[in-house]
Amino acid sequence: MTDEPIDLLLVEDDEGLRETMALEFGDRGYRVSQAGSLAAAQRLLGGGLQPRFAVVDLRIGPDNGLDVVDAIVSKAPGARAVILTGYGSLPTAVQAVKQGAVNYLAKPVTIQRLERALWTDEPDPEEVAVPDRRESLARHEREYIEYVLLQCEGNISKAARWLGIHRQSLQRKLRKFRPG
Repeated sequence: MTDEPIDLLLVEDDEGLRETMALEFGDRGYRVSQAGSLAAAQRLLGGGLQPRFAVVDLRIGPDNGLDVVDAIVSKAPGARAVILTGYGSLPTAVQAVKQGAVNYLAKPVTIQRLERALWTDEPDPEEVAVPDRRESLARHEREYIEYVLLQCEGNISKAARWLGIHRQSLQRKLRKFRPG
């Protein structure tokens, strides 16, 4: 790293986690701008912030972190964004990369691993190993529902028709496995 501070945008709605990450990155020589919502991130980017890196939570309260990635791609196209999520899935990981994120990591994550994901496109050795466990039917169902919702642009009624179930049944399923 150079002596010049590197701008990093940190978008996380959990204030304690956001402050901790900001301190960690600050200690490593980054100049950290923080946002706790999509609107706050858009204000920073609209105000001229040109971060080299961004760390974005997938779920920012009621907002979607992928909308932050869209804003970053639009306002700071050279920035490298990493998505963090409490409960990752293949469809959202694919969507994040399609929209411009360079990586997608599940929480909890060490600051070293997060920083490595910001700087390099090489796969993390920890991520390459295939876990020796079987996936539950419920997890496969959740991932498929998330995929269908992405295809239907979040339209619950359209997704329910695609899945061949009632809209209310889909809403109950979504509440049941809502990530925290």
